[in-house]
Amino acid sequence: MKEKRDDIRLWRDNSLHGGMEILRASCYEHSYPPHFHNEFVIAAFARGAQRTRVCRQKGIAAPGTVMIIMPGEVHTGEAVQRDEGWDYCAFYPSQTLINEVAEALLHGKGDVNFGKEGMRHDPLLARRLLQASAVINQSQDPLEKECVMYQALSSLIGRYGERTVTGSMHALLRADIRKAIDYLQCAYHQPVTVKEIAAVAGLSEFYFMRTFQSMTGLSVHQYLTQIRLVRAKGLLAQGISAAQVASEVGFFDQSHFTKYFRTHFGITPGAFAAASA
Repeated sequence: MKEKRDDIRLWRDNSLHGGMEILRASCYEHSYPPHFHNEFVIAAFARGAQRTRVCRQKGIAAPGTVMIIMPGEVHTGEAVQRDEGWDYCAFYPSQTLINEVAEALLHGKGDVNFGKEGMRHDPLLARRLLQASAVINQSQDPLEKECVMYQALSSLIGRYGERTVTGSMHALLRADIRKAIDYLQCAYHQPVTVKEIAAVAGLSEFYFMRTFQSMTGLSVHQYLTQIRLVRAKGLLAQGISAAQVASEVGFFDQSHFTKYFRTHFGITPGAFAAASA
């Protein structure tokens, strides 16, 4: 039996700024399929190299790289060389939290963004982020964790952030596609068909599917799966069993839920729940 080398720890710290997900991982075999987050992804790379694609732009994250992915941006990740893999940490702060930290740091109005450059070689900032993730992972003191997180985000925002009124990715979507997404956000827990969703958008089925994938980077099914997994993590962090969560968010059964969860996050729902307790 092949030894599993991946060591992935993903958890939600409910004492950290109202609840934030943190990731510390050493990846070899695992690869992340196309997916998005409702929050920012702030990642720092310590060893090896990750091949990534963010909104169809490809790149390689080496040690000392800081990666910033805006909410809603579809991205992937895999090892450049399986034998080498890559080590990294990631934080998932909300747009609200980023804006609040920026209030004392940046001039201007509107939401904070970080420009079009998703990856920057900044060994000092990468080291600060990696150290912050280590403290948050080990500390039992909520105040210490909040302070180290604030300091890390302040360094990032002060260095690369800017405030603009250009709007989020959701605001840039066509109105009919936004209607479809809003429908999926409400109907995620029940079976749905392309015909039903396309009718909400006011488009023919095949034109809708093509347009949806072109604008979001995901098929309708992939997007719905993402919504279900996001909702599932919130319920698991509240201590609800995986079997009940699978049913509540719309998966056929617990085995399907576990399969998709492991594919997207590299760990089981039970491991996420245990780490978030």
